[in-house]
Amino acid sequence: MGTRSSAVALFVLGLVVFAIQAIVVPVQPGRDMPRYVQSYVQLAHDYLVLPVVVNTRGPLSALGVGMPLEVGGAMAGIWLAALYAASILAWGVVALTFGPRAAILTTGLLLVYPGYGILFHGLASDALFAAAFAGWAIVVSRAILRPSVVGFGAAGLVMGLLALVRPANQVLIVLTFVPLFVRGPWSRRLQWAAAFFIASVPVTQGWRALATLRFGDAVALRPSTAVVVTALALSVLFLPHAWRRRGALLAIPLIVVAVAAVAAVAIRGDLRNPVEYARTLAQTPSSAVFLFRVFEMDRLVEPENGPASRELARVLERDLLTQEPYRSYDIDVDEFFSSGSDRMFVDLNTLGDRADLQEVTREAIRAHPRAFATGIADTIWTQLWSGRVYARESASDGEEAEPTETPVIVVNGQTLPRPSEGEPIPTSRAGPGLLGDERLQARFERDTLDLEERLPNREGTELAYLLNQASRAFPSLVVWLAVGLVALAVRRPRRALAVLTISAAALAVIVATSLVTFAVPEYAVPVSPAFVLLAAAGLVGAHPRGRLRRPWRTQP
Repeated sequence: MGTRSSAVALFVLGLVVFAIQAIVVPVQPGRDMPRYVQSYVQLAHDYLVLPVVVNTRGPLSALGVGMPLEVGGAMAGIWLAALYAASILAWGVVALTFGPRAAILTTGLLLVYPGYGILFHGLASDALFAAAFAGWAIVVSRAILRPSVVGFGAAGLVMGLLALVRPANQVLIVLTFVPLFVRGPWSRRLQWAAAFFIASVPVTQGWRALATLRFGDAVALRPSTAVVVTALALSVLFLPHAWRRRGALLAIPLIVVAVAAVAAVAIRGDLRNPVEYARTLAQTPSSAVFLFRVFEMDRLVEPENGPASRELARVLERDLLTQEPYRSYDIDVDEFFSSGSDRMFVDLNTLGDRADLQEVTREAIRAHPRAFATGIADTIWTQLWSGRVYARESASDGEEAEPTETPVIVVNGQTLPRPSEGEPIPTSRAGPGLLGDERLQARFERDTLDLEERLPNREGTELAYLLNQASRAFPSLVVWLAVGLVALAVRRPRRALAVLTISAAALAVIVATSLVTFAVPEYAVPVSPAFVLLAAAGLVGAHPRGRLRRPWRTQP
């Protein structure tokens, strides 16, 4: 283990496993692949038609989905196979830090982990994020074990790239505090932490600046001034000791400019709550992102919550429910709030200029704190306990078609089309938010469809059922997490801080997504190898030199 030949052998073994799985589960479109293709088409060409996908999809994921399709459908399969094999190799490299037994156990478990393999047979951001997270695990583990400004700077840089794969990964900025737990003088620890934060800023904010420069006000990707100013202030830590005081003095004009900017905003009456500025600095979500949870997931929005909610109800009755399709389908305020409808949520967001949706969200949380907290806890538990990915199974020839519902319903004596997908209305009133003229929109649809059709949409074989059964039988993430933590506490293997950091990062990603959306297995499985690594390091990792060594103060 640890030689170049063993690395090549492990990579080839990963390709073989992928090829065997491909017999059962052919490469096919992954979750939300059309959205990433739409984003790629707009990034690769000189027009913007659907801004929402540029706002919400990471640019690296768009490139990782679109570029292989540009070459051809076969290239997508080769690309995913290489990503799978590289990710297995990356986790093996990280596990080798804790000894050859940990490396063998980790890679062996991942190679027989059905859900992780299935993930790489769908072309979407999930496979890209899984491979990128594995690469970041190598960089951050080496930075912890051999701490240096360059090492932690590289870890911060790659963390910034992770945010361009999946925007929710910005939560990993909390790992800025990890260097403070590494052995070394406090002056060096502060420099390492600053290096991690500063290195991530040009990547995350640079993309925002580029998108704003290219697309203007059509996209909501403004760079964060607070983040940039903080990075500049932290750079003082890298000045020679004699110059640090002078550097601090140079920071005073920045503070003056910031205060003046805040004062100007206050004069205009747009000054935000100080907590909102703190959230911007920490790159954490504001209450606005919880609107989806309180409205659609937990259904906590109701007029009785407070004045902003009552005002929203009045706006609904006046401006929305009197319009089609709400009028024909006899939708009232109570049904609107209690439906949990995704189509109604789209229309709700169009009322932001007439109702304070952030305050509506805060009122819902204040009125139902227990239900809000319970909903989040349930989502996290679902991800950790039952977050498994399954392959698409082929339809049996002998299967009987399920009885379909009548295509129409009767509302107040009027015959209307039955809404699909169990929704109360057939479509949102708001359109998809397309820009440009009809000719440009037609070109956009044509370019998008051309790329999508290059990847065959094939069903799995009948053996996919057995693979899904194996995926169902594979231990859940919470089992690996519990085994790893207990084994780590009992055996106290060396270099525990590295594996704890990687596992904490994986858990942070799961928690961050669970705060604002449903329990989707593809959000958890990409980081699941971190928990397998934790269990392997805890069970068979190298013992400490001394029994009294603290796992959070370890070094090689």
